[in-house]
Amino acid sequence: MKKLNVYINPGVHPQFEEIIHFPPKNVKYFYDKPKGNHNNFFMRKKRIFITFVQKYLQVPRMARIKDAEKYDLIHSTRGILIRNKKPWIVDLESGAAFAGLEWTTLSKPIMKKIIRKYLSSPYCKKIIPQSDAAKKTLMENINCSGFEDKIETLYLAYHTTKLKRKPSARVRISFIGRDFFEKGGHDLQEAFKILNEKYFGKISLKIKSNVPDKFRLNLPNVKYLGNIQDKSEFYDEIFGDCDIYVQPTTIDSFGVSILEAMSTGLPIVCTDDFTLPEMVEDGYNGFLVKSPVNWYPYLSKGASQEYKKIAESDHPETVKELVEKISILIENEDLRRKMGENSFKLVESGKFSMKERNKKLRKIYDEALKN
Repeated sequence: MKKLNVYINPGVHPQFEEIIHFPPKNVKYFYDKPKGNHNNFFMRKKRIFITFVQKYLQVPRMARIKDAEKYDLIHSTRGILIRNKKPWIVDLESGAAFAGLEWTTLSKPIMKKIIRKYLSSPYCKKIIPQSDAAKKTLMENINCSGFEDKIETLYLAYHTTKLKRKPSARVRISFIGRDFFEKGGHDLQEAFKILNEKYFGKISLKIKSNVPDKFRLNLPNVKYLGNIQDKSEFYDEIFGDCDIYVQPTTIDSFGVSILEAMSTGLPIVCTDDFTLPEMVEDGYNGFLVKSPVNWYPYLSKGASQEYKKIAESDHPETVKELVEKISILIENEDLRRKMGENSFKLVESGKFSMKERNKKLRKIYDEALKN
C-alpha cells in the first residue's frame, strides 16, 4: 500500500484530535496545530467575527493551503479550497459548514454559486458529510446536480477507553452540555426531580454545563462540575463515575459527547434529533425520546430566535419520556450493562470505529488520486 502525505487543516474541536492522531494505514498527516480551546471566550468571539464577515461579504468558508504541491492530497475540514490545483476532499458536519454554520448566509445566491463552483471542480474529489442527516442538509441547500456521486457519508470515529467504573450504591447519571437549555439540561433536571422522589437515595446526577445559579438544584445527590483540564481526569469524573449518560439535546449536529460516552461503554438516553438516531439505536445501545424541537427546520429558515424560545421553554412530554426511559435503566442493571456493551461495540468495531472509518477513508484517498 502506497504511503501518502496528506495535509489536513484541523480545527480546535476535540473531534479533530481523533482524526489526526489515528490516521489510516500508511497515511502521514501534515498540519498546523490549531491554537485555543473550542469553548473559550476568544474562540467564540472569533467564530462570531468570521460569521459576520461571511454574512455581509457573501463569501463561503474557504482556505488556501501554503505549499500544497508538497502533498499528495489535501483533506479540508475548514470549507472549500481555492486556487490549489491539487486533489482535495472536504468533510462537513452539515451543509452550513461552508458558511460558518450560519444558515441564513448559506441561503444567499452568490454564496450558493461559489460553493457549487468549487465542489463541482475536478480538483474536489470527494465530499464526506459526517452523517446521513448532514448529507441531506447539504443536498437540500446546495444544488449538487452533476456531482452527487462525490458525496459519501463517513461517520466520525472515536478511540475506545476501557474504564474501570467506580462501585456505587447509587445509579449515577451524567450530562454534558455547554448550552444548558439548548442541550436539554433543564428537561433532565425536571426529570431528575421526579426520579429522585421515585428512587430516593438510590440515584445521583452529575452535570457539566453553564447552569445559571437560580436553576441549580439544591440537592445533595446533584453535583455541578467546573472546568477539568486533564482529559483522563475528565473521563473518570464524567464517564467513569457514571452508569447512564443522558443528553436530551435539541441543537447537536453530531453529538460528540454522546460518542465519547459510547466509547467508554455507557448506555445512552437522548433525543431523536438530527444525527442522534444514527448513533443511538433505540432499544439496542440506549433509548431515544422525541425531541421537543428540531433545530434544523428553524435555523435553516433563519428562525433562530423562535427555535431558542421553544428550546428554552418547559417540555412536560419530554420530561415524561425521560423519566420513563431512565427508570427502565435504573431498575435493570443487566440491561444497563448490555446496552453499555453494545455502545462500546459500535465504537470498537462498528460504524463509529477507527478501523471502519480508516478503511473507508483510505479508500477515498486512493480513489481521489486515481482520477
